[in-house]
Amino acid sequence: MTHISVPIYVAALKINRKTDKFVWVEDVVMLRGAVNYTTVYLQNGKQIMIAHTLKYFEDILQDYGFLRVHRAYLINPVHLLKYDRENQKISLSHNLSAEVSRRRAKNLAVLNG
Repeated sequence: MTHISVPIYVAALKINRKTDKFVWVEDVVMLRGAVNYTTVYLQNGKQIMIAHTLKYFEDILQDYGFLRVHRAYLINPVHLLKYDRENQKISLSHNLSAEVSRRRAKNLAVLNG
């Protein structure tokens, strides 16, 4: 699979409630949720842990083309490199990967047309 062309709008994602720290939405490769915390993986290799659920970010980022592919993963499809249907995994840019649940695999089918 080659790079997918999905429009990403120039927007900032607030990462701290107490301060005014933001990251650009286009710099986010994927998010990984664990209970009430979410780790945001950025293009520059940095990881930021935030005390919010993945659902919180899903509601914000779905308008920017982000896809929920597993209960623990939300991806930016612009960074999608390969989808391995047999092993239910996707490869993303910057050597990141994520699992794909059987139920949410249909979200990736939307990208293939």
